[in-house]
Formats: sequence, C-alpha cells, structure tokens
Amino acid sequence: MKGIVKWYNARKGYGFITPDDKSDDVFVHATALKTCGLKKLYTGSEVSFETDQDDKGKRVKSIKILKEVKPEEELDGKKKEVKKEKKDIKEKEQSKPEEKAKAKPKEKAKPKAKAKPKEKAKPKAETKKTKGSSKK
Repeated sequence: MKGIVKWYNARKGYGFITPDDKSDDVFVHATALKTCGLKKLYTGSEVSFETDQDDKGKRVKSIKILKEVKPEEELDGKKKEVKKEKKDIKEKEQSKPEEKAKAKPKEKAKPKAKAKPKEKAKPKAETKKTKGSSKK
C-alpha cells in the first residue's frame, strides 16, 4: 500500500499516514521505523507500507520511503536564528555578573551568629487545690 505521511513526531514516537486510496489514516509507531532501519519520517514524504489490524485500527508493520520530503530550509534558518538569539541573550546575562565582579570585588560572607536557644519560661507558682481546702 502507498501513502503520504500526514505527520510524525519523533519525540512522541508516532504519527499517521494517509493512504492513497483515501481510506482511514494508518497509525505508525517508532518501533515500526526501527525494525525497518529508519530513524525519521518527514511530513509529506511518500511511503509504501504494509499494515496489521489491531484493536484500535490499522497499524504500520513495515515501511519504505519512496520520496523523502525534508523540511524547508527557511524553517531551519528561522530555528537557527532563534537559537542564536537565545544564545546571545544567555551570553549577555552571563557577562553582566562578570562586569560587576571586576568593578567591585566580592566580600566574603560573614558567618551568621548561632541563635541562642530560648530558655523556657519559668512557670508561675500555682496554688494547689486539695479536696478538703475548697470553700463552700
């Protein structure tokens, strides 16, 4: 059977393929890729596959890539730019404490004085009542 990868998420480890005959989507799990020697599936790639029926529906048991469609380079470029911006921000944040350290040397933290244990308050003298001493 042939089809097109609808989507596949490597982090989740699964995805779906839309068969050419427009029947219901077929579930594809990372284990099926691994058994066929594949590591990734890209959305939009043309594949040929064999299915098994399980409790939830059709599932890919073997798969072969006919035409691989990799993500567009523009998207990769944008992701790289975002990563570069994050890296620049981290570098700036890390350089700020260094500038402060150069301007003013750090003082050693003084050890805190140990708190003295509180003494128990002395109980007030209570008059003990005895059975025979109560006045009526």
